Amino acid sequence: MEARNGSVGIVFGESTTDHFTFIVNPRNELPRFGEFLVVRNREGDEVLALLKSIRNLNWLMEAGRGSYDYVEKTVNVFSRGILDKSEEILATAKVLGVLRTRDGEFLTKPAPNRVPIKPGERVYLARDEDLERIFANGHLRIGKLIARSNIEVRLDANRLVSRHFAVLAVTGAGKSNTIAVLTKELVSNVNATVVILDPHGEYQKLSWPGARVNPIKATIDPGRIRLSEFATLLGIAENASLQRRFLGLVYRTVREEMRREGKVVGGMPFIHAMEDKIEEWIRIYENTDDKIIHYYDEKGIETPRKIQARDLEALIRLKDYLSELRANFGEFISPVNVLSEIRPGMVNVIDLSGMEEEQMITLASFVLRGILKNRIDYVKGSRTGDRNLVREVSEAYPALTKPVLVIVEEAHIFAPRGEKNPATLWLGKIAREGRKFGVGLGIVSQRPKKLDDDILSQTNTKIILKLVEPNDQRYVQQASEQISEDLLSDIASLGVGEAVIVGYAITIPAMVKIYSFERDFKGHYGGGDIDIVEEWLEGKEEDVSEEEAIAALPL
Repeated sequence: MEARNGSVGIVFGESTTDHFTFIVNPRNELPRFGEFLVVRNREGDEVLALLKSIRNLNWLMEAGRGSYDYVEKTVNVFSRGILDKSEEILATAKVLGVLRTRDGEFLTKPAPNRVPIKPGERVYLARDEDLERIFANGHLRIGKLIARSNIEVRLDANRLVSRHFAVLAVTGAGKSNTIAVLTKELVSNVNATVVILDPHGEYQKLSWPGARVNPIKATIDPGRIRLSEFATLLGIAENASLQRRFLGLVYRTVREEMRREGKVVGGMPFIHAMEDKIEEWIRIYENTDDKIIHYYDEKGIETPRKIQARDLEALIRLKDYLSELRANFGEFISPVNVLSEIRPGMVNVIDLSGMEEEQMITLASFVLRGILKNRIDYVKGSRTGDRNLVREVSEAYPALTKPVLVIVEEAHIFAPRGEKNPATLWLGKIAREGRKFGVGLGIVSQRPKKLDDDILSQTNTKIILKLVEPNDQRYVQQASEQISEDLLSDIASLGVGEAVIVGYAITIPAMVKIYSFERDFKGHYGGGDIDIVEEWLEGKEEDVSEEEAIAALPL
């Protein structure tokens, strides 16, 4: 086997099909944690391995051999040369798979290793050219190997998008930078249509040379959303069944009346019309003997109903909800359909900052539902030759005639563990069915343990930056069959901007230094931390004392 700069060690002791230990060659370069290695198995196949631990020991000063005084005496008695000769460096490696068969066939995706590594075999650093063949197959440049900074790592765009992905990390570890790099590569290299749900406005200033970014103002058209979404928007509790029932009666009645009068059903006029209808029904209760109102049911049939005292309370509370929505969030109410603002081949950033969680969830549900349903209609229409269906989508939402990737920042808001809301429903549907209709999903969170486990488990590529909390680590491991105990320890040791990438979009798991969006791509986004000290110190030179301020006052 051709060596890369000679043997770095020899296998000794017990070895298995997936792990082996070797004693490091002191006359060659010291391999580093995370380095890729090659060694022969018992059948002569060349096996690729990853260095998982490395430790230094001295046979004259083994643990348990004596006290501090014993060790100090050993150091004083023996010369430095003798001590050095008693040192050994031991390393443990995890087998990743067969890289090259005994017949010389190179396997771009290493095959499972089914026989143990033979003790006495020499261990080498993997060749650069072999690692390049493994990691260079992909559309998207994501970074470089931590242990081999000259080797670029790429991800397969088809596999990343169609089978969904997650970016997980503690705050400040580099999630936003990672998303900026991915979206830039997707749009620049494969003309992707990307939609980002941006709760904190981090990506409103996203740019790079030649950038194609489309900022979209977040607006909600109450005439287009579902009743469940409307109830969430207003903050009506799940168990407030009477309030939700009257919301449905008012909603359907106003829609039908506006439709019959030829009015546009949506925007702030729709909210005003709902308030007017509630006031009309309250007056009927207060000023008539029969207290009969008329509403339109699901089929558009006018139906009478007698108002009871408890109904009056529900109507008054519902009117309060609508008034609060109009007063506090009127700027987000608009007849504009956010879906029609999406542009193909661009990063479409929907700015949700300034919204309460209920409003964010409502808009997210509308966007997710609209994207999936229109993609289903377009794909089915194309397959069955239904020109009307194809034309409807093409004319209303031209961007949705192409596959779409939806990236959800702060995904734990929209898909909380153990809770259900309208957004969770559609995120789950996209996670399960999206690939069949060209809708990809990327979820981003610094609180993995608070994410819906079903949705997280269906992200088949995971880009995991630093995770310190053991519960987060375990939760992520439970949601991914590709994450071993070895990888868990790697995740805790990562630095800022470093990630463990596992899953469908990468050939083998790798520890990667993610490219810096600003330094490597000359890009910019608004997700950095505020320099608190700099802002505190800003203008300090102009500060004046109280005495100086008083002296400056006119007499």
